[in-house]
Amino acid sequence: MVQFRRFLIVLLSAAALFQGAAVNASYVPLTSVPIGNPGNLADPLTGRGAVAYPYYITSTEVTNAQYAAFLNVIDPNGVNPHDLYNPNMTNATGFAVVKGGINFDPTASPGTMYSPKPNYADKPVNYVSFHDAARYANWMMTGDTENGFYTFTDTDTLAGQGIHGPDQLNGNNWVALPSHDEWYKAAFHKNDGATGNYYLYPTSSDDTPVVATATPTGDIANPGENVANYNFGANWDGTGTLGHVTTVGSAGPDSASPYGTFDQGGNVLEWIDEPTGSNRVMRGGSLWLGEESLRSTYSSFFNPLVGGSSLGFRLTSLEPITAAPIPAAAWLFGSGLVGLIGFVRRRRSMAP
Repeated sequence: MVQFRRFLIVLLSAAALFQGAAVNASYVPLTSVPIGNPGNLADPLTGRGAVAYPYYITSTEVTNAQYAAFLNVIDPNGVNPHDLYNPNMTNATGFAVVKGGINFDPTASPGTMYSPKPNYADKPVNYVSFHDAARYANWMMTGDTENGFYTFTDTDTLAGQGIHGPDQLNGNNWVALPSHDEWYKAAFHKNDGATGNYYLYPTSSDDTPVVATATPTGDIANPGENVANYNFGANWDGTGTLGHVTTVGSAGPDSASPYGTFDQGGNVLEWIDEPTGSNRVMRGGSLWLGEESLRSTYSSFFNPLVGGSSLGFRLTSLEPITAAPIPAAAWLFGSGLVGLIGFVRRRRSMAP
């Protein structure tokens, strides 16, 4: 895996040089956890959570560092063709008290214009729309924001998407936003076999979670058992008493779900790959919302074209989600690299 990471960095740099731009090739890995017990029963309380296949989900919400690295690769010159960078990430305006965590500097060298703000690299990215998150998933899958699990025909038009579950026809892997049942199982199922046993909260508990507080740099200050960032409790960087995002996973392992995911309750709401009318479902509660929003019985919805101050996301896949693929720009080197690229992707698929 280390060799693959080094190779990816070299190839990203080479692709940028071929285009005449020095893309920032810093490598920001993602971590994912396996969700087993295929064929588990649904939660009798909600009818949710039954998933017939094993899969992986990122253990935390996607962070500002991970999203900024993505922006630097797909938009090295800062032209923002698909509005993947929301100016509120730098300068939140209006009622949006929660600050974004990514700076944009149009005077910086190509490939380095986007960077996490100090103390924000390990905070969840916010101000991302469903379409932004879907394009990130596509890039993780194919290196192309417009094609992958999701097919876009223009900035605001999602023309089609794949189906969650094993691809029986082609045997292909995919990377996507979680289906409702995938997200629900990872958050609430007790990981005790193919059962219908679930917790009420995604902190491995049926008791109301403790409200998180924050250190001056945005870590959770009271980590431990059954802690979540909700109900305006975590304040730092001048947010007063209105709450703020906190470092992903900083509540600690005693507040993880039974499968080892963090912050599926609180911090930011997360996009779910399920339409409801013209909107998309959201799950998980947020730094602003009350205790009821953390429960397995709660879900909400939002316009998929809008990125709000407390909206973020995580990813699911049939295989471990660990590294970004080679970007589409690398194909400019010609067909001589096709075999080598295929070899690297196969090595990735065999990673533990």
